[in-house]
Amino acid sequence: MIQGMILAAVLTAIQMGLENAHGWFMSYMPPIGFVLLLFTTYLLQPIMVGVLNIFLINLLYKTKGWQVGFWLNGIFLLLAFSTINLVLQINLSLPFAYIATIDIIALSIPFGCIARFSNGGWKKPIE
Repeated sequence: MIQGMILAAVLTAIQMGLENAHGWFMSYMPPIGFVLLLFTTYLLQPIMVGVLNIFLINLLYKTKGWQVGFWLNGIFLLLAFSTINLVLQINLSLPFAYIATIDIIALSIPFGCIARFSNGGWKKPIE
């Protein structure tokens, strides 16, 4: 639950920041701003989330080392988070602030399980 709550809160904060910065990205020479938005959303954000997830796994489960595919780990978590948010926004027609509250409170345990198992159940004990 702790891992899911931390990841959901971080993803929610990043998503809210990107939504607030969307206008800035698109007003900065629109083709270049769009490329920068895509770069930030689909390259930098998954790397940050993957690194955070591996760090949390190392901290919470007493493992050691870094998995090579942490970027894929982050993109998987980002896609799961985005899909859940999109379904909730379309079906419930709520603004993102309410969806963020639902994410952090109700989905922290399932999201923590997804985060743990998106790493393939990888365990490397401390030597």
